[in-house]
Amino acid sequence: MAQLYYEQGLTQAEIANRVHVTRWKVGRLLEEARQTGIVRIEIVHRHARCHAEEKQLKKVFGLEDVVVVPTADGESANRRNVAAAGAEYLADLRPQPRVVAVSWGQTMDDVADQIPPGWARGVTVVQANGGLNRTGRTPAITASVELARQGVGNALYLPAPAIVESPALGRALSADPSVRRVLEIARNADVILSSVGALTGSAVLVGSGYLTEANMSELRGKGAAGDIFARFIDADGRTVDTDLDTRTIGLTTEDLRKAKLTINIVSGLSKLHVALAAIRGGMVKVLICDQELAIHLLDLDAGG
Repeated sequence: MAQLYYEQGLTQAEIANRVHVTRWKVGRLLEEARQTGIVRIEIVHRHARCHAEEKQLKKVFGLEDVVVVPTADGESANRRNVAAAGAEYLADLRPQPRVVAVSWGQTMDDVADQIPPGWARGVTVVQANGGLNRTGRTPAITASVELARQGVGNALYLPAPAIVESPALGRALSADPSVRRVLEIARNADVILSSVGALTGSAVLVGSGYLTEANMSELRGKGAAGDIFARFIDADGRTVDTDLDTRTIGLTTEDLRKAKLTINIVSGLSKLHVALAAIRGGMVKVLICDQELAIHLLDLDAGG
């Protein structure tokens, strides 16, 4: 009877007609099923918290804070669910941050899309890694602009590509006064907000034209777990390609280690290894993720 009602969606009247009892008896038996534990009802919404995993992650990795939310069905829905938790966390920070530095990509766009209006007053949002548009996709500045707009503030754009063609050009651009000024503001931000990138063909750096799938394969061969702010790191958070790192414009891994507060928002098992690498490398103080990823982070760390 419980299966007919909860799994097949029949009404109590339809069940009564099918099994030849009164509707009142059906209701009584369904209530008995709940009371005896045959049927358990759990209410889960996107703002629910998985406190057991949060406590374990804080203890195991020494993080300042952790938010874990239930894993949603589907990659996109799960990413937006975690991003919503990130947006809520950012909006609830006290005192409100005056300067926020952000990376770019779909997760950051989802955070900006779900940030509540008036989350801050007069905030400066800084694009903290290069991202001049190469492919006509959503501009890298989108998240910064929307976060600033909803925070009644202004966005500061980093006028440089994410990755340039040579180390010499990378050094020259990083030394340019306009680029250096923006990076210095980002480096000293009250909050640095980011996600991490997996070594896949769907990675934002591939989709935006900065790297190819062949580049990703080569980085994998060098021991890369993925990237944070377009900086490719190994399982312990160390840079795997010095040449590529020199050609990359934006905050460095050392900047992240020295930052006042780093919040990393990450979802999905494709980012498991790079999320763990960023945590082990000291680039994350606050982690916001989904429950499935949290469980696997703990299992992977326990397994060495």
